Amino acid sequence: MGIEGSVFGASRLASIAAPEPSIPMILRLVVVAASLVVIGLLVHANTLVGSSRNAHLSALRAGGPSAVGSSTAAAAASESPQAGAAQHSQPAKASHMTATSEPAQHATPPLAATTPHAEAAPQGCPPTRKPYHVVMTAATGIYQEWQSRIAYYHYLKQKKAGGPCSDIGGFTRLFNSPSAAPDKLMDEIPTLVVKQLGHGSCDECDHGFIVMNRPWGAVQFVETEHFRNIPEEYLFFIETDHMMMRPPLNGATPEKPVGFGFYYMISTDPKLQPVVQKFLDPAIDIRTVDNVGPSPLLVHKAMLKRVARPWWDLSVKMKHDSDANHIFGWVLEMWGYNLAARNLGIRHTVSQSIQVEPQGIGTDDMADKDIYHYTFGLSLPGGWRVDKRQYYGGYPADHLRSPPACSARSAQIITNLWTEAAQQISNWPRRVEPIAEDPHAGSPFAKLLQLPVAKRGGVSDLLVGTGPWAWGRLKALYFFSRGVAYINNGDGPRSADAHNVGRGSWRGQDLDSKLTRRGLNQ
Repeated sequence: MGIEGSVFGASRLASIAAPEPSIPMILRLVVVAASLVVIGLLVHANTLVGSSRNAHLSALRAGGPSAVGSSTAAAAASESPQAGAAQHSQPAKASHMTATSEPAQHATPPLAATTPHAEAAPQGCPPTRKPYHVVMTAATGIYQEWQSRIAYYHYLKQKKAGGPCSDIGGFTRLFNSPSAAPDKLMDEIPTLVVKQLGHGSCDECDHGFIVMNRPWGAVQFVETEHFRNIPEEYLFFIETDHMMMRPPLNGATPEKPVGFGFYYMISTDPKLQPVVQKFLDPAIDIRTVDNVGPSPLLVHKAMLKRVARPWWDLSVKMKHDSDANHIFGWVLEMWGYNLAARNLGIRHTVSQSIQVEPQGIGTDDMADKDIYHYTFGLSLPGGWRVDKRQYYGGYPADHLRSPPACSARSAQIITNLWTEAAQQISNWPRRVEPIAEDPHAGSPFAKLLQLPVAKRGGVSDLLVGTGPWAWGRLKALYFFSRGVAYINNGDGPRSADAHNVGRGSWRGQDLDSKLTRRGLNQ
């Protein structure tokens, strides 16, 4: 309004000063006035959009995964990523390409599928935006198939949640397949097919380690027309067992990728250090080796092209070394990437928020994490368990049994994420009847479990998550977070019995104290 007022004011002053202006003078004044109005509107709009984007991402960050997968099936259906994608007027086509051929058109897929062809840049996004292309490495088989579908569902969900100015761009499933043969997901997920390694110890064999296909796939990927056509300058490498919980921000630069800090990738660990030094350039200080792997990884396209072949070559060299093969074990190709990159002079920004890897009884530390990596299973007293290895030969059901109410947040989140995706993905092959909701979900005990976990210290750090303990005549005492203790002395409910959670108390004979599942001494 202030700019428009100035424009009109200038026109009026011009009219007073020159009561009979010439036609060219009038046209010049009109052009100047219109230009000022347009400039003002553009500045105002850009400010609003930039502020809106920052506020939106801040809100997403603040919310974290607290709402992840928490919607009911009906609510999720209304916000389904597939439903949102179906609003596009023209279906895109998935790419069936091999590392040795030009892109070939495949059958028309569902509307959610996309290709790496350039899209119009969103209007009004801040110039600091750095979009990345998500690349999910995958292999053949049912086990990888259902994980890939869940991962792609949550990618679509977070891409929609992030809005047009988030850093999430397109998607490619980098699919290692024997003889580069397509599979039935070609029409559902944008896919680049590359040749899978053969079995054995030849130059293009897996050396008895199937994960060698990841660096081998990267070597083929960077030489394809598909790679060259990806419009985003950055790539975000994920795996099939990764589920996005919020839109990750791109903190990478052309010179410095962003990787997750793995606790089992510490180069100075006494067990690892001798082997690390064997493959590290002697001129490089071992303390400067970042504890990262090739996934999750935000990396510039040019840097991936630079490191792909050394990653593969070093991984093969390690497989032929008995010490590396024994000590590095199932993370050998991760070390292949790590040390190949470091030998090229590459350092990483190490992030602990880019993903979380719950295991055992799980964790409550979920608030600022981008990806749920379910590489480890969760198992709780009473028999509740979720582990991807339970489903090697078939799909999980679209309704999983809920974990005990006193479980860590990660158990609730993985159950919700799996269930939501399975319910919303079309043609999910294993459908079951919905599991009845816990009638005590609104009990005081259930509300207690929703409270934030207080910062612990001292003895509580040692006790939380442990059991069973024996105390007097009590033979099964478990300690949980939020001040909750559970006792099962043979006459009480099992911890997996959701209908009894938060009710009743149990007293050991000849003991002066009584424990309840609310963790109170009475």
